[in-house]
Amino acid sequence: MSGKAERGKWRYIAFRVDCERTLSRRDFVGALLSLGKKSSVGDSFRLTVFEHGLGILKVPHRLKDDAIALLRSIDSVRGLRCEITTLKTSGTIRKLKDEYLVDDNEFIEASM
Repeated sequence: MSGKAERGKWRYIAFRVDCERTLSRRDFVGALLSLGKKSSVGDSFRLTVFEHGLGILKVPHRLKDDAIALLRSIDSVRGLRCEITTLKTSGTIRKLKDEYLVDDNEFIEASM
């Protein structure tokens, strides 16, 4: 038997990062991994999009609420004060990209 049950279900969480300066993807993932070690999320996530202060995090569907709490708990990255705002959660990345991206590569700024 193959299908979603074997692969697992995922949730995609769109979020905005407000920080003193632009963060690198690497620094943000480092902060997530560091805080994730102390939660049930661990390293079972993937940062699928991270550009212009917006991102999409992919997590197992059972960890969605924990992942949202993890995102919201970030208050600094490499010594820079930051605030994370979750925007929307979806079962497909396409819905979030359609809502927040133009041509799959540039975030829509008007919706913020």
